[in-house]
Amino acid sequence: MKRVLTCTGEYAKAPYYFDKVYVNLYSIEELCYVMVENAFLLEKDIMNNDLVIWIENQCKLPELARELYRMITHSVDISTFVGTILDYVGYYSKPEIDKVESILRMNVSMNVFEKWKAKADFLVENRHFNLAITEYEKLLKNIPENETTLISSVYNNIGVAYMNLYIYDSARENFLKAYNIDGNSQALKHFLILSRMALTDDEYVRLASESEERYKMSMVVEQELEQAKHLYQDSEIESNLSEIFALKNEGNVAEYYEKIGKIADKLKEDYRDIILDSEKADVNFETTI
Repeated sequence: MKRVLTCTGEYAKAPYYFDKVYVNLYSIEELCYVMVENAFLLEKDIMNNDLVIWIENQCKLPELARELYRMITHSVDISTFVGTILDYVGYYSKPEIDKVESILRMNVSMNVFEKWKAKADFLVENRHFNLAITEYEKLLKNIPENETTLISSVYNNIGVAYMNLYIYDSARENFLKAYNIDGNSQALKHFLILSRMALTDDEYVRLASESEERYKMSMVVEQELEQAKHLYQDSEIESNLSEIFALKNEGNVAEYYEKIGKIADKLKEDYRDIILDSEKADVNFETTI
C-alpha cells in the first residue's frame, strides 16, 4: 500500500518568497520540500518573523506559528527550528528529518567553501553526478590555494563522480591530482584500482612500484579486489546472469532475449537519467553561498 500524504493547513493566497532558492511558496509542504532539498544553503536568517507570520496567516497554522515565535525569541539553533516545522507537518520520515537536522548542525562549524563542497557532496550522494561535477569545478575556481586539504578532497570527489559515470580516465586524473596535493590515501587507492583495470600487468606493476606508499597501497587494492571477486561470484547478480546464459545454451532463445531485453531497458533508463543530469549541468546553475 502506498503512503498517503495529506495537506497540513491551507493553500496560501499570498506566497512566501524563499530567497535562498528564489521561489514562491504556496503551502507548508512546499516549504518543507525546499528546506530539505536545500539544507546546505540554510542559514539562521530563515528564522524570521515574516516566515512565521506567513505560516500563521496564510497557511492557517497558529499552533505551529506560536511555537516558532517562541523559538525565535529564545534564539534556538536552526536545526531545532527547521526540525520543528518538518516534524509538525509530517511530510518527511523521522530518519529524513534527523538527516536534515544533522546537516544544519554541521553547517554551523563550516566555512563558506566547506558548505559549498557539502552541497556538491549531497548531489553525489543523490546520484546527480554531472551537477556535482559542475559545482566542484566552480568551487575550485574560487577556493583559496592554501585550502589544500579541502582542494584535495574536492578532486577526490570529482573522481568519484566520474567513476560513477564510467568515465574512468577523468576519474583517474582527478584521483591522482588529489593524491599529489596532500598524499590523500583514499584518492591513491581509487587511482590504483582504476589503474589496475586500465593498464597491462607490466604497466601496473611499474606504476605501483614507483614509491613505497604506492606499493603498500597496491597490496591493499589486490586484497580488496580479490574479496570483491568472491563476493560477486556468490552474489545474486552472478547467479541471475548464469541462469540467463544457461537459457540460451539450452535452446530457450525467446526467454533468453526477453530477460536480456529487460536488462537492456534498465541500462537505457539509467543512461537517460545520466543524460538528463548532463543537460541540467549545461545550464547556468548559480550557487548561493
